[in-house]
Amino acid sequence: MNTDWKTQFRDLFYKGVERYQEGRRSPETMFEGDEPAFLESIGCSTQEMFDFCDDYVRWGDVIYEHVEEIQAVRFDYFANDLNRQPAARRLEMHEFPAKTDEIAGIAWLPRLIVKARAKLEGALPADLMYG
Repeated sequence: MNTDWKTQFRDLFYKGVERYQEGRRSPETMFEGDEPAFLESIGCSTQEMFDFCDDYVRWGDVIYEHVEEIQAVRFDYFANDLNRQPAARRLEMHEFPAKTDEIAGIAWLPRLIVKARAKLEGALPADLMYG
């Protein structure tokens, strides 16, 4: 699959943006046909793609190239380290360190480390976005 997934991923991202603007504002209504299966095949959930599209439209703080880079890291880990197996379970919000927790005086760092690991493993809860 090398980088072939990137073209389909980009097209789906921009379709998602269009659909969001048309009023399709949930992961269940945004995606059609085999799109959820494609996302699953590269280790991305419909919730994750929806969140990127939602933030892109509502806040303008998402850069597509960053979305693709994040997914490329996740896909590599998903394919090579996890053998394309989904996470056994998703973490729950209470399992993440508080935003006020610190390491070496750096607030959020403990939380960001746990979030990054959960993103790689596909274990982020639906209510938590990475990126």
